[in-house]
Amino acid sequence: MSCSDWKTVKLEEVVDILGDGLHGTPKYSDDGEYYFINGNNLDGKIIVNEKTKRVGLEQYLKYKKDLNDRTLLVSINGTLGKVAEYGGEDIILGKSACYFNVKKDVNKKYIKYILL
Repeated sequence: MSCSDWKTVKLEEVVDILGDGLHGTPKYSDDGEYYFINGNNLDGKIIVNEKTKRVGLEQYLKYKKDLNDRTLLVSINGTLGKVAEYGGEDIILGKSACYFNVKKDVNKKYIKYILL
């Protein structure tokens, strides 16, 4: 099969869920166990450092999304063009990060490559 034989599809045809993060400010907690992730935390994987804000369990349960091993994260506001694979981290998303869960019959690595 050559590239000319490839089928062009819309993103909505290859993902189950497409959503974005919180459009507000959670209650931060210095000793929280869950990280508040934005576009600047994405670089192939989720990057957490000393500047990454944290939240407690209550905020996590309130704002968590349906992220799984098929999830890709993309920066959409401010820092643009960053893509990361979700790796099971305990996170909530801010407004500058969106997520989508790639369908099981679609190659997630290829979708990530196209997004990059």
